[in-house]
Amino acid sequence: MYRHLFDREDASACVTCRQRAAAAPTRPCGQERLHDRLLAAAAGPVREDLLDALRRGAEIKPWINGPAASLAKHYAQLDRIVEGSPALIGALSVNGSVGLARVEHGPWQFIVVLPDQGPPLIARATADR
Repeated sequence: MYRHLFDREDASACVTCRQRAAAAPTRPCGQERLHDRLLAAAAGPVREDLLDALRRGAEIKPWINGPAASLAKHYAQLDRIVEGSPALIGALSVNGSVGLARVEHGPWQFIVVLPDQGPPLIARATADR
């Protein structure tokens, strides 16, 4: 199964789901929620570039939670990291669960580890293209 954000404006969205989505109370979108969480991350150019990308609507794919070792192996794409690798690898070397988000923007993707305790860690990597 592949999960993605529902877009009620998408032509493929079912009519009933569109109506329910329009009637549902609003809440911050994924970009807004991740943006707010990243305010606790260490300040620096990578964080600022990622915050700017999220403000511009950069796509988050995926944002998942699970065992750190499994996320590192299957989703983090550590071989693409060009900035921030040591701290991010350290955050993924824990026993337990963490959150992981990849944000694509232009020629870059940002890999974010969201630990249960402590601030998020951000790395810059080359995009999938």
